[in-house]
Amino acid sequence: MIRRQQGRGRVITPALPGEAPTSRESEPVSTWAPFAYGAFRILFVTQLVANVGRLMQATGSAWAIQDNGGSPLQVSLIQTATYAPLVGLGFVAGTLADRLNRRLLLIACQAWMALSATALSVATWLGRADPLVVLTLTFAIGLGTAVAAPTWAALQPSLVPGRLAGRAIALNGLTFNVAQATGPALAGLVIAALGTPWVFAINALSLTCTVLAILVWKAPSPAPPPTESFGRSLRAGLRCIMAAPQRQILARLAIFIVPATSVMALAPVLADERLGLNGSGFGALLAMFGAGAALSVTVWSRVEGRGEEWGMVFSAALLTVALVTAAICTQPVVVGSALLLSGIAYTLGSTCAYVAAQRVVDDALRARVMAAYVVTSGAVVAAASAAWGIVARTGVGKAFAVAAVLSALGLATRTRWPLPRATDKRADGATDSAKTTPTS
Repeated sequence: MIRRQQGRGRVITPALPGEAPTSRESEPVSTWAPFAYGAFRILFVTQLVANVGRLMQATGSAWAIQDNGGSPLQVSLIQTATYAPLVGLGFVAGTLADRLNRRLLLIACQAWMALSATALSVATWLGRADPLVVLTLTFAIGLGTAVAAPTWAALQPSLVPGRLAGRAIALNGLTFNVAQATGPALAGLVIAALGTPWVFAINALSLTCTVLAILVWKAPSPAPPPTESFGRSLRAGLRCIMAAPQRQILARLAIFIVPATSVMALAPVLADERLGLNGSGFGALLAMFGAGAALSVTVWSRVEGRGEEWGMVFSAALLTVALVTAAICTQPVVVGSALLLSGIAYTLGSTCAYVAAQRVVDDALRARVMAAYVVTSGAVVAAASAAWGIVARTGVGKAFAVAAVLSALGLATRTRWPLPRATDKRADGATDSAKTTPTS
């Protein structure tokens, strides 16, 4: 399909999956090209605001429990209440997103989370925010996140032409990394200046704004609803992810995440016991990781030219170098540079897997497949983080050395489970063209 760019008179002919790009499409494009599309801009800002508010809320919840005399176990259960729904209900949520209007489903999820955040804010203002109330309402917000996450992921390819999908996914990853770096810090400032209830009020306001933004967004016409039952839709999704090529992409992602998780899981121990840093130094290390995650966007042009397989191999090699450096060096500046490299590697490798999976799945199954990746990532990160904590009892340097060995061994899996090539079509043999045009 040929579409004329609005207001500029240029014709854009998007390449179909498996087709060679046209001469215009083969020309270099900016890393920030997806921002030329109004729908992408709206949802990018929406996700950024929602992620910052969500991480502010998690920090505020932990402090509210601590401030009300909660036990260390109750404080730690905040993370469980946040992520347990994502792992437990993610695939069911993906099936819903493939059966219902995704835009309306997002509106419902964001509205549910806004109401839950408002209730948490009111309960805190009234002095009723005991640990059980905080955990219950945090779990309610987690339920909304569990349904929204695969829905967001499934919508991304519809916002930009297919040739920009990888860049769009990489840029959307920035919304989490920026939120991870700023959300807890902003929560601390708000708690110190205004009090914990205002953290929850700000999150409720940010979620309300996301509802309004999605209402303004003019989504593409939804596909006709499936005629099959929910159970059949669920089984069809399971068959898809258990068959090639999704099976090997999921395996490659899980194998890559296991050693990569050691960086964030052991960063506090690394900063305190090995480098002798205080809280500010620890924050600087996390900032280096976040900066690396942001810089990964600039590497994506090379991945587009060489394929996701090259990107995964490059990421694993870069991660191995970073882990070896963290294992043998005790200079904060050098270790900080290693965390910068690991941030690039972690984000780039994950993005390569997500893009490869998106490229070879039919839109009717997209949310279910993306839910499988969300669930797999969450489950592997949770399990691997606990495992690295056990390994680190022998010494944090030894733990990073083990992670480096696992990362290097993971390179051998490219022959056993290769990622699909750029010329491979979707499993159902269907193709789709980009239906978006840049807007001012």
